[in-house]
Amino acid sequence: MSRASSRSRSRTSAVCAVCVVLTAAWAAALAAPAAAHAAPAVFPVSIEMGGQAGPDIAGNVVVWTDNRNGNLDIYGRDLSSRNAFAVCTNKSQQDNPSVAATLVGSRTEYVAVWVDQRNHDGGDIYGRNISTKRNFVVVRSGTLKWFPEIVDQWVVWIEADDAAGPYTIKARDLTAAKTYRIATSTVLSSLGVSRRTDGAETVYTAVYTSSSGDISGRNLPAGAPFRVAQTSKFEWSPDISANRVVWWEAGGRVMLKNLATDRRTFVAEGSRPRIDGELVTWDGGGKGGSFAIDYKAGAAIYVRDIMHGTNVVKIAQKNLTCLFPAISGHTVVWESGPAKRVLSHIHIYGARPK
Repeated sequence: MSRASSRSRSRTSAVCAVCVVLTAAWAAALAAPAAAHAAPAVFPVSIEMGGQAGPDIAGNVVVWTDNRNGNLDIYGRDLSSRNAFAVCTNKSQQDNPSVAATLVGSRTEYVAVWVDQRNHDGGDIYGRNISTKRNFVVVRSGTLKWFPEIVDQWVVWIEADDAAGPYTIKARDLTAAKTYRIATSTVLSSLGVSRRTDGAETVYTAVYTSSSGDISGRNLPAGAPFRVAQTSKFEWSPDISANRVVWWEAGGRVMLKNLATDRRTFVAEGSRPRIDGELVTWDGGGKGGSFAIDYKAGAAIYVRDIMHGTNVVKIAQKNLTCLFPAISGHTVVWESGPAKRVLSHIHIYGARPK
């Protein structure tokens, strides 16, 4: 199988029925850069009652956490057909969805994974092939789990026996039905995975935050760990698309490194970056203390083509705070709502900045 888009999504938050609280230790972020292109038209992805949060996108399919039924479920929408659909509506809580678009023969199949509490409060990783309507279990155990990400046959996530850590980064090859331990860390942070070219070889690479607050990577399943970024500043929340890795650096800086050229680049001031190909997206709402995040009211979404100048597209919505973007191709999606992220008032929107 080969992936139709190099983007894996990644989630950067966990939600509860009343509010959304991130438990990772994240630092402050500043406002986004002033230089900006005209904003593209914004369109609703899901504005149902109950609230929707934490979107991910691959190709034309968006998935998110949805509270329309009074408990957390996973829903999705095909932006091409405009059809909305349920991914998982089990009576337990589901959260942290990620979606991948995988080319199987001549057709594209969309596959989602998420954290599912049907067996215990710590959650397991479940999945569904949206195209074939087949459900499956990625991993079931007694540990706590966060931030599953999927690309082709690989799923990566973080788990621990205790919410305070330490945390283990794991990966599962769905084709071989084998699980691997990738790394350990004392930092609870989202992570990323992507297919890329390393020399003449096609590999799958996971990127994650190490215990020292640096960004590390590892080719799956048994490649040697390697350093992506190590500075005196705290670095976390990485994402990867092919050879490009982005992350959030303390001081409110979005950074990028090209693994093929070893070049490190400052992208913008902002928070919660995501990348697909040449486009990087982030929001301008990050600030807060050591173990919880507050949000800057009225925050916007930003997109930059890092291969063609420094101009930035700004996407804002009047009287709304726009956070947690995800990107695939030329489409970016995000959640909009009040600065305090009360789930019942959050909905999913999108735009096409190019």
